[in-house]
Amino acid sequence: MIEINALTKKLDGRTILEGISTHIEEGTICGLVGSNGAGKSTLLRCVSGVYHPEEGEVRIAGSRPDLSEEAREKLFFLADEAWFPEGSSAKSMAAFYASYYPSFSTECFEKLCKGMQLDPKKRLSSFSKGMRRQAAMVLALSARTPCLLLDESFDGLDPIARKALRQFLCAEAAEHGITVLISSHSLRELQDLCDQLLFLHRGQILLDQKTDDVKSSLLKLQVAFADEYDRSSFEGFEIVQFEKNGKVANLIVRGSEEHIREQLAKKNPVLLEIMPLTLEETFTCEAEALGYSFDLTEAENNE
Repeated sequence: MIEINALTKKLDGRTILEGISTHIEEGTICGLVGSNGAGKSTLLRCVSGVYHPEEGEVRIAGSRPDLSEEAREKLFFLADEAWFPEGSSAKSMAAFYASYYPSFSTECFEKLCKGMQLDPKKRLSSFSKGMRRQAAMVLALSARTPCLLLDESFDGLDPIARKALRQFLCAEAAEHGITVLISSHSLRELQDLCDQLLFLHRGQILLDQKTDDVKSSLLKLQVAFADEYDRSSFEGFEIVQFEKNGKVANLIVRGSEEHIREQLAKKNPVLLEIMPLTLEETFTCEAEALGYSFDLTEAENNE
């Protein structure tokens, strides 16, 4: 559904995205995460056709959204700051989108407004920030376009509204084969929502994997041996982090649990626990390995 090939985008002479390539299959919910300034919003604007890339291309179902009106009709892009014309209501915006998107469902719009307890006739300017975000999500979901692009769209929602809209999004993606690309800083939220994850760092893709594969790509180990040992005792393991306190070592290693358990069993450990990392821990490890970290204590000491 979404094909991104060798995409490079510059803004004000600065390269924001460099050589980005990925494929997102139809019906997939793909999470887009990364460090601040990694290029997440820029990538979404390129996919939506708002930005024209310097190099490479984006295709939605085979057509380029930056060049094709037909391709743009197949996607709905909800930016991080939703904008509505002065005096507009959810109902007037629904009529506007229905005139552009052949797939817009008035039935879905009315159902969601009722379920979210939103008055569709009330001016959006009178809504709180959270309620305006709810209205924006209702309109985006009601468009029922084959492709849905969401930039931090759950931000500002209360937990009940977030849960309800997430459940509806998953149901819509499954029932109608909608492809979703959603950026978020909440990795815990994406962990249960997404089928695929893209980790961006400094304009490049750090990781592009199925969510289940990401969860199992790094493992936490707690291990101890009867004899003395150190980091060199784990030769052959791809160690990301190593810390030893007394007899017990805590490691983060890359590889399959089956292989790691098999190799450690040969060393006769007196303690062995293996656990998967959360997405937040995985992203932190991968980003720190590339030098993305902050040491505020050291900064304070240098003042």
